[in-house]
This record gives sequence, structure tokens and C-alpha cells, in this order.
Amino acid sequence: MNPKIQTLLDQVNQVYPGQVITRVGQEHDGRLHLDRVSQSTLAGRILIELADSTAADFLLGNELLKMLLTLNGIIPQIFFAITFDSEQLDNQLIQIATRMHRVVVHAITYPELNQHGIISVETVSEYLAGVHEELSLETEEQDSETLWRLLVLMDALVFGHTLNDNQSFFNDLKTNYPRAFAAAQEIVSPFWSVDFKKPRQTRKQMVRVFDALDKTLYNWQLPTVNAREYVTLTSVLSKRQLSLPVSQVFDIFHTEMLDFQTKETAYVGLNKGDRQNSFVITPPQNEADRPAFFQQLYALPVQDLFKQLALPYIERG
Repeated sequence: MNPKIQTLLDQVNQVYPGQVITRVGQEHDGRLHLDRVSQSTLAGRILIELADSTAADFLLGNELLKMLLTLNGIIPQIFFAITFDSEQLDNQLIQIATRMHRVVVHAITYPELNQHGIISVETVSEYLAGVHEELSLETEEQDSETLWRLLVLMDALVFGHTLNDNQSFFNDLKTNYPRAFAAAQEIVSPFWSVDFKKPRQTRKQMVRVFDALDKTLYNWQLPTVNAREYVTLTSVLSKRQLSLPVSQVFDIFHTEMLDFQTKETAYVGLNKGDRQNSFVITPPQNEADRPAFFQQLYALPVQDLFKQLALPYIERG
């Protein structure tokens, strides 16, 4: 294993309460695919596995960095606590939202990997080969890959931005996927002036990307994702906000979707500042009990609510 990757693995294991181990397969097809990384858990151990050894240092390093940042409370996480009661639709939305979240996280991890010399000329070639295998060439007409191209190009632009010499990389993408390239550029270009060391700024970019993607899809006359309501995003709150009653920090509203756990009508807690889904609750089934339930909920200190929901949050300075 690359000594730099071993160092990352050691750092993760210093923070993770169990043990994280890695395994890399023998195949090598020369095409980098982010979805080739898999994680499995057994008896307190997490196995990060690559079936194919293509860009193994890059993929393992990226995964370990994400784990380290998450464990240290730097990266807001996403959760899927509500459902349309349609497995197919839920799976599509989860996949799309996960990709959006990952693009923002990669704005932190990719530059770090490049700084440590993990991104080589070969990695760039393998990344581009993976994009070409994943996407067909773009035509003037929209097709079933239109949204997928946009998501892939968003990540590719974040990757390309980290490179010292990226002109040929960008030219390739612009030539083969011009519409997706232009839209992706508009969505991710604000990253370049963001301080991602601050979790509040990272969360802000995640919410902005949710909005920007929907705006693009709307302009393309395609169905929107509405991740602002569907996706629960880790709250980043000050000590003062955590001590305030829920009513001063969140608005709670009824949604047509169901609580994933209870399959009852879900209520979503929206952050008053950015209107992003921050938690999901199910009130008592008995209508007569609901007024008292909501009265107590709104009076509860925010910190106590998150403890009751067993939902993580990040405290900012």
C-alpha cells in the first residue's frame, strides 16, 4: 500500500471506534469509476473494498479522507428519512442526492489528494476513460442520460479544477458533452471561492447545489429533485442556537411523503435560515394528542431534540 494511503488509514483508525481495513482486487481495466468502492461492516470492522485496482490509491484515499472528515465533524451528512412509498422513485432520488452531496465533498478531498501527490497523469487518463465509458456522446436532443451527464460532469469539473494542467481535460469534456459541461460549470464554479474548512460553508454549498440542480432541470423542462425537502442534511449550529427552543430555529410542516421508519405521514423540520430539511418526525396518530405534542416539541431546546432523535449535528464556533 502507498505509504500516504497507509498514513490516512492509520489516522482513520485512531478516530474510528472499531477497525477500518482495505482490500483491492487484481483486475485492472484502466477506467476509474467512483462507484466501484464498496463498504461493508462486520462486528465493528469496516471493509473498504475495490474489485478493480484501477486508480486504487486515489479511490482508497478519497474514501478514507471522507471518513476522516465525517468522523471529525467537518462534513455535514445526508439522511433519507422520508419516502414516496415507491422503492423505484426513492432509489432514483437517493442516487441523485448522493451524487450531489458527493460533488461538494469532493471539492474538499480532491485538492487534498492532489496536494499529497495521489493524482497522477495516469489517474487523470483513467478518470476521463471512466467518464467516457459511463456516458454516451451528447446530442442536441435531451435523452435518458441528460441528468446523469450533468451529475457526472459536475464531479469531473471539481476533479479537473484540482489539476495544474487541465486544459486538455476540460476540452475533452466540453467537446463531447457541451450542454452538460456549461450547466455543470455554472453549478460548481462558486466552489472555487469557498472556505470548505468551515462546516457551515460546506452545508451552505450543499443547499445551494440542491437549488441549482433543480433550477437547471426546470429550465430543461425536466422533473426536479426537490432535495431541499426530501433530503435530511446535518445541521450546523452555534452553541446559542442549540440552547434555543425549536420554535426559534426551525419551522415544522406537514409533507405528503411518509416517514421511512413508521410509514406514517411525515413532518419535516426546516431550518429557518436556509429552509433545508433538518429532521423528520411523526406526530401521534391520535389527532387529539397532536396539539400538546407540537407545543412540547416547539418548546424543547434544539440540542435536546437532536438527542431524542439520535441525529448528529455539528457545533460551529
